[in-house]
Amino acid sequence: MNLTPRQYEIHDFLVRYHQKHGYAPTIAEIQKHFDLKSPASVHEHLTALEEGKLIRRVKNVSRGIEIIQNDTYAEDNELPLLGLVFAGRPIEAVLTRETVTVTPELYAPKRFALRVRGDSMRDEQISDGDIIIVEPSETARNGQTVVALVNGQEATVKKFHQEKGHIRLQPANDQYEPIIVKPPNFVVVQGRVVGLLRRYK
Repeated sequence: MNLTPRQYEIHDFLVRYHQKHGYAPTIAEIQKHFDLKSPASVHEHLTALEEGKLIRRVKNVSRGIEIIQNDTYAEDNELPLLGLVFAGRPIEAVLTRETVTVTPELYAPKRFALRVRGDSMRDEQISDGDIIIVEPSETARNGQTVVALVNGQEATVKKFHQEKGHIRLQPANDQYEPIIVKPPNFVVVQGRVVGLLRRYK
């Protein structure tokens, strides 16, 4: 099942909302919370979640979204939280011994999680305090969001672009300049961002 980071984000919101209120949010509340353009956008994301067997929708009911519980969700799907990675400027990741629980669709034995600090990737829906799920990989295609090690010690999350004579690590926020590194072997890709977790208060 190939869900987008935004769809995982919406699923997380649905779970937290239901835990807090005891019922699901309305389509209008979801649209307002995520600043989506229309109710149709909400329905599109909910359809993907339903096809992925993460939710069930009851027709003609205002709050008719049911969360499908998975018995293995809390027990087996834990990933190591390996520390902080900055989405503003490169900084060394800080190792911890924490773990995070993810949906079965996000779980894979070699994946790991990092907590994001900074807002340079906000236009990719990655905000300060979010937890990104990373698939270990030493390579990336142009345009993929990666965790990269710069100059052998500083980790950052950016969009990867390999260009003639250098690597460009591109933020998703116009307030930040891209990081240009040359020669290219001064950048080591640690992994590709494949998911996102967000906690709502």
